[in-house]
Amino acid sequence: MTQVFEDIIVDAEFAALIPPLSSEERQQLEENIVEHGGARDPLVVWASKGTMTLLDGHNRYDICTRLGLPFDIHELRFKRRDQAEDWIDRNQLGRRNLDARQMSLLRGRIYNRTKPKQGGTGANQHQQSGQNVRSALSAAELAAEHGVDEKTIRRDGKFAEAVEALGIERQIVSGEIDAPKHEIVAAASDLPDEPTADDIQRQLDVIYSHRNKPHVANNSGDNEWYTPKEYIEAARQVLGHIDLDPASNPVANDVVRAATYYTAEDSGLDKDWQGTVWMNPPYESGLIGQFVEKLCDSYASGTVTNAVLLVNNATETRWFQSLADQASAICFPRGRVRFWAPGKKQATPLQGQAVIYLGDDTEAFVSQFSSFGFCMEAAT
Repeated sequence: MTQVFEDIIVDAEFAALIPPLSSEERQQLEENIVEHGGARDPLVVWASKGTMTLLDGHNRYDICTRLGLPFDIHELRFKRRDQAEDWIDRNQLGRRNLDARQMSLLRGRIYNRTKPKQGGTGANQHQQSGQNVRSALSAAELAAEHGVDEKTIRRDGKFAEAVEALGIERQIVSGEIDAPKHEIVAAASDLPDEPTADDIQRQLDVIYSHRNKPHVANNSGDNEWYTPKEYIEAARQVLGHIDLDPASNPVANDVVRAATYYTAEDSGLDKDWQGTVWMNPPYESGLIGQFVEKLCDSYASGTVTNAVLLVNNATETRWFQSLADQASAICFPRGRVRFWAPGKKQATPLQGQAVIYLGDDTEAFVSQFSSFGFCMEAAT
């Protein structure tokens, strides 16, 4: 077995296509790797123009690099990104631990990539008819390959389009969403042509209202939901101590133990932020962007030296992109974080979360948070 020294690129979008391991599965994998002295199976990478992008083996790569254990690689070559995505989906379909929704999503994504686009090019009727024939053949071939009928493949395609429109690929892949496929398709079909984040959120609320799922809109403030202790303790290990929690209250601070904390009544947005910061900002639309902007500005100016924050993994939003630009490392937890409140059952928000680190000690962050899920260092 040969240790690979070349840099391997971990693409977050590729990683999001792959169902995460449960904590028990990941622990068993790590024990197997340690016992074997390294990864038994090679990592699969897309080799292109002198770079290697990871396609399969994200958990093995994370474990081996963290523990300094060797691994081999197997190189694949593709001309386009969609071909690499297609390989990832087909590779996942060959595994046995997928539920019906996951399989439908994978087949649908493959179908949507291969079927010809309809209309919009000025094609004449004969050309359009030819496109329909090729689309039908694509559905037939995929149906035969996976032992289903063509109607199922076309329904899979609509389901995959709906999942993409609602931005819930990660939740479906991880098995977190159990709403029927027809409810998801119906919710997406009610979106306007150019939906806003609020439009999408309203449709997600409709889905979950049918399934009686709890929704955490704001994890500090009116709803009074707080971060689990294990995340706080991991953040404390990274930061050394917590100088400030700018979105908290006395109950939450019993766990956070920040030297200074601001409540909704204190209006932390109007205060100076200094030192090491833990933050689980209000998830309310409008407020979260202001808290993130304040943190980014304080970190850029040097008044905040290090920070760990827990937010929804709303990668399409401006505030998340701004945060990612300054991030040193990011953790995408397996499953959604189960928030707590005194005298209440745990609550789970509608989407997955991300733990983001601003600071210099990325090694400490990855070491502490890799047990929660997939971690990656951000590009600088």
